[in-house]
Amino acid sequence: MKNITLCSPIVLRSSLDDMTASQKEIALDLLSNRKVLVPGNDGLRFVKLNMHDHSDLPKFYIYGSEAVCYYRQSLGLPDVSLRDIEIDDIVMNTEDFDTLYDILFLLNRVRMRNERVLFLRKIDAPAIILWNENRMLQEFVESLQDNSWNHHPVINRYNTANSDEDPVWEEEVRKSLADIHYSLLDYKRENEPIPAE
Repeated sequence: MKNITLCSPIVLRSSLDDMTASQKEIALDLLSNRKVLVPGNDGLRFVKLNMHDHSDLPKFYIYGSEAVCYYRQSLGLPDVSLRDIEIDDIVMNTEDFDTLYDILFLLNRVRMRNERVLFLRKIDAPAIILWNENRMLQEFVESLQDNSWNHHPVINRYNTANSDEDPVWEEEVRKSLADIHYSLLDYKRENEPIPAE
């Protein structure tokens, strides 16, 4: 299967545990688009985002996962961003067919959202649409890694019925990579090139 090359780096919330509480709070505000990062000659500035009025935003700013990458780099912290998802490795590490079905469903959501963001960039969509789409892509990757990350998991709904009974709707939380003890971050670390000395 073809790997997913993400249109921009994605930072998972679970990878921010090496930050102090105040640094992590800023990073989470950047991930959820409550703030944007404005780099300048005098350092970094964080601007609270007003979704209804963009007149106070500077011409150049960074938001979402890219802003978190930039912020972590300024703090001297390692890069934890994901830039691609290796599907074959995930498939080989999944033994149960039902779990694989759920994970492939979540992977497909990530792929479709990623393609949508690429298309919207290509047609120069308004910034507010791109902010939202990038945030959703980041959240879809979070759900792929751990479907219970925000207490609103992706649900599989289906009906069951015997021949003499009315259909009954059932709901199950879809399995994610956390259920098979697979980490996108661990895979990234294992496959990073060793720096030349």
